[in-house]
Amino acid sequence: MSIFAVTYSYGGPTETLNEHRPAHRAYLGELAQQGKIMGSGPFTDQGAAGALLVFSAESAEEVRAILAEDPLVIQGVVTDHSVREWSINTGTWS
Repeated sequence: MSIFAVTYSYGGPTETLNEHRPAHRAYLGELAQQGKIMGSGPFTDQGAAGALLVFSAESAEEVRAILAEDPLVIQGVVTDHSVREWSINTGTWS
């Protein structure tokens, strides 16, 4: 298994984000129970709206397939994202 860092950028109407956020969080919760997602959450600084998600997966393609099923991606709230393999050297996840 490899670790992947995903960044989301949010766009579109805030109402759409708020409407679909519960389904998004439920989806991520299911992924956490399956051991696919190690952690996720929104950025809280004053920059552009977005989030960081950390996955444990076999490949970047697997992560992209998982992201394609995210309700916020399906609804067009996630306007951009990146998937990067990440090597953890220190900390509790290493």
